[in-house]
Amino acid sequence: MTSEPSVDLPALPHTWRARLGLVVAVVMAVVLVITGVGLWVALPPAARADFSPAQVVTLALLLVALLYGLYRLGRIRLEADEHGLTIVNLVRSRRLEWAQVLNVSLRPGDPWVQLDLDDGTTMPVMAIQSADGARARRAAQDLAALVAARTRTQRNT
Repeated sequence: MTSEPSVDLPALPHTWRARLGLVVAVVMAVVLVITGVGLWVALPPAARADFSPAQVVTLALLLVALLYGLYRLGRIRLEADEHGLTIVNLVRSRRLEWAQVLNVSLRPGDPWVQLDLDDGTTMPVMAIQSADGARARRAAQDLAALVAARTRTQRNT
């Protein structure tokens, strides 16, 4: 990813979200709730009576666990502000100062943006996913331009 600034840098604070991931999370949550409740209501009362309280609780907890997983998928985002980046991925969140980010890359075949950090590691950013096509490429370019404009370390000055 080039780090040449685009004509207009995004105004800060700015938030990026994976469009496809959010759509999938919301649609699947609605489908799960409608299906789960619909199947329970469609069961004849005699069949519902055959379920023990423990089985009902287990089914409810399974639904809650699946909805929680979809919630985690839907909350994936990247927030940029004056001080740095907040990366919220599926499992882990991390706060980075601008000086910690050396490079932004979204290579062909990569599932999402990768940040090269000043400690020699990389950090995935699931909020900018290649599945979003041109929108993702533009977001990666904007992020790279922000990093170039705001990151000043001895390594990259």
